[in-house]
Formats: sequence, C-alpha cells, structure tokens
Amino acid sequence: MSAAQPYEALARSIERELELISDGAFEKLDALHAERAALIASLPAVPPAGARPALQRAALMNKRLEIEILRRREAIVVQTTNAERVERTARGYAAALETL
Repeated sequence: MSAAQPYEALARSIERELELISDGAFEKLDALHAERAALIASLPAVPPAGARPALQRAALMNKRLEIEILRRREAIVVQTTNAERVERTARGYAAALETL
C-alpha cells in the first residue's frame, strides 16, 4: 500500500458525501462519517509528501461539499417560506369562509 492511499480514500469519501447530499440520501451520511472518522484517526499527524495531491483534491472536494450544503440549505429555506405563505393564505380563506 502506498503512503498516499489513505489520503486518496479520504478524498473519495468526501466525493461520496457530495454525491449523497446531492442525491438527498441523508440517511447514509452517518455511516460514511463513521468510516471517515476511523480513516482520519488512522492517519499520521504529519502526512507524507506523496499525499499532497490527494489532500489538495480532498480540500477542493470539501469546498464543493460546503457549497452543495449551502445550496441545499437555501432550497429548504425557500420551501419552508413557500409552505408558510400557503398556510397563511389558507387561513385567510378559511376565515373568509367562516364569515359567509
């Protein structure tokens, strides 16, 4: 096993998380996070020089992951706002019907 393989696995793990979040498969994240935590715990405190490309890829994937999480969060906020507006509208119509 090369010294960079665990770091490649770390980058793949972040890529997988990005896929899961993009697909809305949130129920699979706990297992993935547990696997990643075990992987990170097994890494040395100072990575070997050969791990640099994998770590750079992992950092880029992590940034993409942050962006995807923000995008999903914004979509949820919009959906919640729309649901609240629909609820207010329905209450308004219900009140109007009660006065008839």
